[in-house]
Amino acid sequence: MQKFNSNRSSRLFLIELIIAILFFSLGSAVCVQAFVKAHSFSAQARDLAFASSTVSSAANVLRYSDASAEQFEAYFPGAAQDADGALFVTYDESFAPCQEEEAAYVLRAETATEGSVRACHISMGGQSGTLYELDLRWPAPVKEGAL
Repeated sequence: MQKFNSNRSSRLFLIELIIAILFFSLGSAVCVQAFVKAHSFSAQARDLAFASSTVSSAANVLRYSDASAEQFEAYFPGAAQDADGALFVTYDESFAPCQEEEAAYVLRAETATEGSVRACHISMGGQSGTLYELDLRWPAPVKEGAL
């Protein structure tokens, strides 16, 4: 009969166990990185979806109204006008209108009339820079008695 050395077999078992733990820890590190990256992409997609829908709504309001601050504020509560005449609305982290001090996102709309054409530049910015921009041009409404 052959006698096994218990010291040798326990050392092999410990080496195998250490190698198995190493492979599982490497695999879990890769999985954690994948989940963090997926969360980051999800947050970026959420921000872009909010920005594009809000900018599109602002474009519709400006295009199909007289593009005044009063009309804009009727559709976007909390809207204000800065010193340059641009309209802006501030939003917090949960995309709710807020005060400027708490703002995480800013919707900004600049309009100008050039002859018979009205131009508008609308942008939505966040902490990481501009999220979405839109430039529009359309015929300015003809004033009564101008013919």
